[in-house]
Amino acid sequence: MNSIKNITPSKLLLLCFCSLLVFQLNAQKKINKSFSFTNGVYTNHQEFKNNKPGYPLFKIPDFDYMMDGEQNLLFLSENSMSRLASSEIKSIDNIWGLSIKGMPYIKVKADNQKGVIYFVRLYIIGRINYFYYPAITDKEVEMEVYSPFTGAKVAQKTVTNRERTLVKKIMLFDSGVVKDYNVKNFKEWIGDDERLLKTLEDMSVEDIESKLFKTLKIYNDRHPVIIEG
Repeated sequence: MNSIKNITPSKLLLLCFCSLLVFQLNAQKKINKSFSFTNGVYTNHQEFKNNKPGYPLFKIPDFDYMMDGEQNLLFLSENSMSRLASSEIKSIDNIWGLSIKGMPYIKVKADNQKGVIYFVRLYIIGRINYFYYPAITDKEVEMEVYSPFTGAKVAQKTVTNRERTLVKKIMLFDSGVVKDYNVKNFKEWIGDDERLLKTLEDMSVEDIESKLFKTLKIYNDRHPVIIEG
């Protein structure tokens, strides 16, 4: 009791300030691979950024889905699609992404695959997010035609082959802007880190290509995103 009486007003004020600071720090968390997002449906990027899904999963009865072998692509079942269509969401077109078991997935319409919609896991989460998914691309190939009698070239035509490829993307956490994952776009987004940018500028083309992924993670470590926990 005597110790409490001996606390001066200035010490009491300092104690209250320190308690408030500790509370604020506990309420804020750094975005990284161990951060668990609130489960639900994001109707826009801002809901993802604020970690506040616009529609909770518990409102969707019998919600179920499937994952690919890499646990990278998420596919909603027909039952879940139907449930969402009959909910306030109304259409899958109104969905920006999902968070399931604390992991966020962004909706992607695969190029040249009509009707195919992926929910792709954000493989790296931070100020610059990274994700990837398979796609089918059209590639034009020049084909030469030869005479079966003389062996001479008689014609040349362009044919289109469909090839399976891996699409790699980066997304800014603050704005939701998505660009192709390449050196040019990455450099444009790390202008606030002159030291890291200079390191890239001093590298050879081969070194940059091989170390870009590691550099992305270094940038995120240096420039963490703080979000309400």
